This record gives sequence, C-alpha cells and structure tokens, in this order.
Amino acid sequence: MARRKNKMKLMLALRTSALSLCLLGMLLPISLRAEDGSDLANMSLEELANAQVTSVSKSAETLRSAPASIYVITRGDVIRSGATSIPELLRLAPNLDVRQSNAKSYVAAARGFAGNPDAQNFANKLLILIDGRSVYTPLFSGIAFDAQDTFIDDIERIEVISGPGATLWGANAMNGVINIITRGASRTEGGQLSVGGGNHERNVGARFGGGVSDAAFRVYGKAFKRDSFELPNGANAHDDWRKAQVGFRVDWIDGADTVTAQGDAYRGLQAQPAAADLVLEGANLLTRWQRRGENSEFHVQAYFDHTQRDDPPTGVAHVVHTYDLEIQQTFDFAGFLRKLTWGAGERRNSYSITNTQSLLFNPSERSLYIGNIFALGTFALSERVQLSLGLKLEENPFAEWEFLPDARLSWSVGRTAMVWTSASRAIRSPTPFDHDVAERIGGIDFLVGNPDFEPERVNAYELGYRDQPTPRLSYSMALFYNDYSDLRSIETSASPTLLPLRWGNLLGGVTYGGETWATWQVFEGWRLSPGVRVLKQDFAFEPGSSQLGGIAQVSNDPSAQATLKSSMDFPRAVTLDLHFRYVGALPDPTLKEYFELNARLGWGITDSLDLSLSGWNLLHPEHRESAVTGDAAIGRSVFAEARWSF
Repeated sequence: MARRKNKMKLMLALRTSALSLCLLGMLLPISLRAEDGSDLANMSLEELANAQVTSVSKSAETLRSAPASIYVITRGDVIRSGATSIPELLRLAPNLDVRQSNAKSYVAAARGFAGNPDAQNFANKLLILIDGRSVYTPLFSGIAFDAQDTFIDDIERIEVISGPGATLWGANAMNGVINIITRGASRTEGGQLSVGGGNHERNVGARFGGGVSDAAFRVYGKAFKRDSFELPNGANAHDDWRKAQVGFRVDWIDGADTVTAQGDAYRGLQAQPAAADLVLEGANLLTRWQRRGENSEFHVQAYFDHTQRDDPPTGVAHVVHTYDLEIQQTFDFAGFLRKLTWGAGERRNSYSITNTQSLLFNPSERSLYIGNIFALGTFALSERVQLSLGLKLEENPFAEWEFLPDARLSWSVGRTAMVWTSASRAIRSPTPFDHDVAERIGGIDFLVGNPDFEPERVNAYELGYRDQPTPRLSYSMALFYNDYSDLRSIETSASPTLLPLRWGNLLGGVTYGGETWATWQVFEGWRLSPGVRVLKQDFAFEPGSSQLGGIAQVSNDPSAQATLKSSMDFPRAVTLDLHFRYVGALPDPTLKEYFELNARLGWGITDSLDLSLSGWNLLHPEHRESAVTGDAAIGRSVFAEARWSF
C-alpha cells in the first residue's frame, strides 16, 4: 500500500512538473541562446534544408534535393533530447516505429513489419549502419539494440530513410535505412566528462581528443546500469542490466587523402528471471581511405565485427564474426549525365552456435558469403528535372543472384519545392533461422527450416513533396504503396501428424499509407516539429498454404502514429525540449493506444558546464509498448546529468 501511495505521489508530482514546464515555455520571454552543440540557434531552416546528406545516393547532396523520404536527426536534436541510447534517439524520427519491450530490448521498423514475436516473426526489414558498418545480425536479419552503442555526444547526425534502399545498401534495406554518422576526430578535441543518475538509470562517460600535425584522435569510455521494470501484474521483471564500452577514432588528412581508423569494445551483463545473467560482449574495427579529386571521389572501406552472446536459460550461445570489404567511386559531370556512382563489395559472416535439446541449427557452424556490385547514374532531363537509375546485383549464400533496381524522378518546382517519385525492388535474404533451424518438443522435431526458402520480396512505389514556402516553415510528405510477396509462413508436412511444421513463402499482400512532418520556427528561440504517419495493411495467404498462425503472424503494427517536438531557448542559456508522441492500438495481439511525453530542461551554467533534468514517459506511471506475452510495462523515469567540457 505504501508503495502504491508513493507511486501516486510521484505521478502527481511529475504531471504537475510537466504541466509547469509547458506553461513556462508559453509565458517566459525567449531569446536566441542555446547550449553548446545545439544547431537550433545557429542554423536557419534554409541552412538545414541545404545540409549535406549521404544515405540517399551514397554521395553528398543537400537534404532539399534528396529524392527520398528522409528525416535527419541533427546534432542539436541529439544533445537536446536527453536520450542515453540509440533506440531512444530514433524515437525522434517521425517516420519510424520504435518500441521498447523491457529494460534492455527494443525494436524499430519503417512502414510496418515491427514483427510478431509470439509467432516467431521478428523486426527484420530495416538496415542500420554506424559510420558505414552494418549492424544487423546475419542469424535472423534483425537488430540487437542492446549491442549497439556509441558515445552519444559524438553523433553528428542520424539519417533516417523510410522506403527501400536495397540498390545502394543491399538485401536487408527492405523497408528503410538508418545511417548513424559520428563526428570527425578533429571536431572533438579536448575533454568531456558526464555523470548522470535517476530512478531507473545511472551512467558515466568520458571522452578525450587531440591532434598532432595532420592527424586527430579521440578515445572514450562509458558505463551504465539500468534497473528492472515491472511486469503488467506488478511483479519484478528481473530485466536490469549493465554495460561498459570503450572506443577510439583516428583521422589523418594529407591533401586529398583521408584515412580513418576507429573501433569499439563492450561487455554487458543482463539479469534474467530465475537464471544466471546473460553475457553480451563484442568488438569492432573499421578502416577507411578516401581520396577526393576535383570531380571525383574514391574510397575503400574494411571492417571486422565480433559479437558473442551466452544465454544460460536456453543454453543457447553464439559467436558471429563479420568481415566486410567495399570500394566505391563517384564521378561528377556537367552534361546530360550529372553523376555516376559505382561500387562493389564482399562480406563474410562466420558463426558458431551451441545447440540445445530444444533449439538447434543444422549445421551449427557456417561461413556465409555475400557479394555485390552496383551502379547509380543521375541524369539531367532538363534544368529542373532529374532522373536517377540504379541497379545492384547481389549474391546470397542461400539464393541465386538478385537484381535490385531503383528509379527516381525529381522535379524542382520554383526555388524551394521539389516533387519526387520512385519505383524500386528490394528483398530480405534468407538466413540460418529460415534455412537451418530446428525446434524440438519431447525429442520430436516440431518446426524446421526450409532449405528451399526464398527471399521475401517487395515492389515499392513512392510519391513525395518537399517545400519551404517561407523562411519560418518547411515540410515534407510522402505517399507509398508496397507490394510484398514470398513472405514467411508456417506450413505443414505431408505426414499423418502434419509434423514437422516448416517455414514457407506463402504469404503476400500490400501496405500503403503516408508520412508527413514539418518544422515551424514560431519565432526566434521556439521551434515546433509535428509529424504524422498512417499505415494500412492487407495480407492474404497464397493458394496451398496451411494458413496456420493466421494473418497476424506477419506483423502487429499500429495504423497511426503522431509526434510533436517543441524546442525553446530562454535567457541565461536555459533550454526546454518537449517530445509528445501518440501510438495507435496494436490489432493482434491487441494493445491499447497510448500517449506519452518526454521532456528535458537544460542549463548552460558556463561555457564548459551544463546541467540537465530529463523525464521520460511523464504522462503515466507505466505503459506497454509490446503485446508479446511476458514483456514488461515501461515505467516513468527521471534523469539528472552534469556535463563538463575541458
């Protein structure tokens, strides 16, 4: 009873605090003064529209001219969000669906397909890169967010593309691409120390950078501990965890040549109900050489990635080693052909899995090779109309060569507006979970992989519009229609018992909808950014399917989401940021809609010392974001942080 009263008092206090912050933002006079690192005060909407992005065409172009549904989370957004993890940062993108299922687990999706884990269908159609290093797991094509981290304050920007990007980025860029880009070492000279704590998380981080002649470097270390959430019945979820990570980056510039080397290493322990801790560890090393000419650019990149996970409750352990090499060259021209980018790459994923009596992979060790070659040309049909044509040929170890084409047409309307449309094809490649898995019950194979499993395919069509009609207002909108085929289904065997069940490719259908967002500079020092996303889905089994599991096995996605960000600057280097979000109900399994609010109040006491107070999920004591059986309720939390730069 006392605990319930305390929670009610905390809820009332935080609601009152949130309301006070909102009123404060409406009543106080505002001046253009921001904390260090915030680009709100330093960049106009015009400058933001002309900011460089690289993920749409794998070469630099302005955000205004990029013919794709792309949202950029800027460095200012990163600093002012108060977020302490990559998935919490991704919530800032209105074209993403980000869900938390417990203290350590998240999923992210674009345009649906966030998965339905109760039916063993996972979020596996979104590609994430960190400084050009792909971080999806080759075992099932999804993202293990608990293994992905960096020194948050060193993030330069996050480019979020909704829609296929397979022609440039490969087979698993089926519904979207997220490119997390960190700052060059020369931009992080000096030291920084941050310490923070709250009712759910404590962390500490330090980074130091310097330079010698034409080279610059930085090193960092960070550690955190996050406490358990509660289950919907009020019981402790026993999902607390802790993790430490270190890393470095070195950049050497000699005229037209730039050489980069960077890497990270981490180890984490994750509590589990009635079992020993799950152990997570890994390391990566990336090197890149770039040469910039007057009308061309060439780069070679190679990286190695090691991940290891030991899970005592299931007995399952796996080790994955990834070796990747790519080359790319871009030419700029002045005639009909404006730009040509080509490249090739080879990736090797080697893994070993410790099988158990109930979950096996046969074979338990493999080396998977993925080779590709691509080209993308941009043609000037007129002074205002451009056509981009691209094609990637990719070889997958479980499938034949795949042709992944992309066509984009853009039309500049006036000085600030652009209309674009696209048609593209993308796939999700088969994985060991599709091909080799065997699940046993009582020594009998209940479900097995399919050696003939086909890639999941989509033909995608988009229409978009982007404009900045006034110096204080910009907006972007996109409509999409995606036609999916060969989606994974559960099929029966011809035996009298219908066992073992096996994966098939007898599901298909369409998704369609739209997404839009805007930035409104209400006046100097106050910026509002609303966003809305609508999704409709229509799936059906193909003839001959067993229809086991029903249509719900494909995914479980809300039909609507909305966000509203407010960023305010006050005198004496005080800032207030509010992030409101609405997420619609999940259809099957059902989960009710919810509204939530995050807030951060910052104060730059001096040029080198910043204090902040952040609150997450302030509107309710707890809420659920996942309908999966046994997942936790996400509780309200507060967090205070001090950041000292020297």
